[in-house]
Amino acid sequence: MSHEKILEAALFMSSRPLMLDDLGKILGVNSLGYVKEILERLQKEYADKGIEIVNTPQGWTMQVKPEFLGKVRHLTPYADMSEGSKRSLAIIAYKEPVQQSEIIKIQGNKAYSYLKALQKRNLIRAEKKGHTKVITLTNEFERYFGEEKERIKERLESSQKPGSRKGQKTEERRQETPSSQKKEKAGVIQEQPKSPEPSQEPDSRKPKKKSDIDNVLL
Repeated sequence: MSHEKILEAALFMSSRPLMLDDLGKILGVNSLGYVKEILERLQKEYADKGIEIVNTPQGWTMQVKPEFLGKVRHLTPYADMSEGSKRSLAIIAYKEPVQQSEIIKIQGNKAYSYLKALQKRNLIRAEKKGHTKVITLTNEFERYFGEEKERIKERLESSQKPGSRKGQKTEERRQETPSSQKKEKAGVIQEQPKSPEPSQEPDSRKPKKKSDIDNVLL
């Protein structure tokens, strides 16, 4: 059986990067130089394809080339990520390194399950520190989104600025006051205002428009 085909299959099947010694065990060989030689040969074979084989600090992996990722990203298992997990990921991308306790404070106890799901997908890492954990993004986050996390953070920061469209809408909602109650107290008979249509009423419980992290995660 071809060692080259075995390594190709291993990289295709694995959900995480594989080190040379991992791949050597799969082949049943001890020479890491021999394994690396096969991998470099595979790299050349994939040079003109939509898939590439790369050597990362975490090991060797097979992945979609960044220039094609936007067209096929919705086909990955990450496309079914829950809204809660996406929000957790947004908080981490915006604040990292961030303490787990801070995320729990923002999202509530459900965030424990969101963070566990993100760890399972290898998008974040959690390191014990005192009575809590410090959460950071992994290289898998950048690999999947095809963009450096600093660029993603810049877009998140931009969407949160007061001058942004999103910031203006938030401020407008804060300034709104129910005038009908004031008129009723003054003894003026007023026609009861019609209830706004669901599409017109700002509702923080509804998913937000794709203006910030959703542009990246959806």
